[in-house]
Amino acid sequence: MTSNTPQIRNYAYKYGLIYGAITIVFSLMLHFMDLTYSGSNFPQIFGYVLLAVLIIWAIVSFRKDNQGKLSVGQATKIGTATALISAIITVLYIIVFANVIEPDFAEKLGELTSEQLREKAPQLTEDQISQQVVMQTKFFWVSYPFILIVYSLYGLVLGWITGLFTKKA
Repeated sequence: MTSNTPQIRNYAYKYGLIYGAITIVFSLMLHFMDLTYSGSNFPQIFGYVLLAVLIIWAIVSFRKDNQGKLSVGQATKIGTATALISAIITVLYIIVFANVIEPDFAEKLGELTSEQLREKAPQLTEDQISQQVVMQTKFFWVSYPFILIVYSLYGLVLGWITGLFTKKA
């Protein structure tokens, strides 16, 4: 007898790719409107809310396609896998954006950081601000594994919580 249980990876790929497409379009829209360096937290908040909605949607879709059955473990796997696919797409896009679309991205981000430091920490000297910007630019690559880890943990927790509320045996 064969099992008709849907494959978790199909939901992770589908909803992870949807997240990637929406965030890339959103980022390019901000870029073409010259809002990439606005300093607003809205793009980050938008990204996390969108990811949460898509993870929940993936879990509910899986349950619907699985004759209403869902375990907390399945929900956790879907949440984590969807977030990981989303994170991989995000990292790949940032690499392309920072090296092809906006080659001086790290330097412009450094300028924005120095402006923000001057406003928020006026006690810092120009030398201290300059050192901080140099370190940020030098270690920009550290954000890539950090994105993978944070997204995966976010998906893990959100999948687990969603699974607690939507599980059915």
